Amino acid sequence: MYWKAGRSEIVPLLQLYDYLSQERPMGQHSPTVPRWSSRTQTIINTLSPLITKGYSILEIGCNAGRNLNHLWQAGYKNVRGMEISEHAVKRLRIEYPCLVMTPVDIGPAELSIQKYDSNSVDVIFTMSVLEHVHPDSRFLFTEIARVARKYALAIEPRQGKRSHMQYPWDIKNEFTAAGLTYIDAKPWSVLWAGELTPENEWHEEMNAYDSFLFKVNSAGC
Repeated sequence: MYWKAGRSEIVPLLQLYDYLSQERPMGQHSPTVPRWSSRTQTIINTLSPLITKGYSILEIGCNAGRNLNHLWQAGYKNVRGMEISEHAVKRLRIEYPCLVMTPVDIGPAELSIQKYDSNSVDVIFTMSVLEHVHPDSRFLFTEIARVARKYALAIEPRQGKRSHMQYPWDIKNEFTAAGLTYIDAKPWSVLWAGELTPENEWHEEMNAYDSFLFKVNSAGC
């Protein structure tokens, strides 16, 4: 285990990979997986006015499949994921049988995404993932902007945190510098389905998160 509360130094990239690849990394593993997710519904609430059910959607950092399952059940069948932990992907296949054939690239996202053609995925989204992108992997923002064909959605801390495995990225500036057009940002809470309670998957620390929406410039479509 590499997680130690109170540490502030940034760990080396390979150590971060080792931590996130564990079977049950602290802070990244949930003992249960929901069949319907208030968290994922916020993605649908944001994207549904803009996209159709046929759009291709890629989640970076799909973990055990909560978001992909909810999207699939809601009719968005053209989904795929990237996940650094093979343990999480194995769990995804078991917990959500509908995703058994869903493509998931296993490995660091900044490496997996380089295999994708430019403008090849309609929508790319993250949820509490970019805050863990190592400074050495900053180019992932540019890669997301390269591969996305229509939109990018990032549900991440609005100001960022800094710890040994969290990095205070300015999400708006990183993606606009990579060539995407900023649409807006909303507090995650205003997109929530139902009351802001633990029963609806809400926790106080989520008040620090915004939903950042970007579009691909028409010249790149």
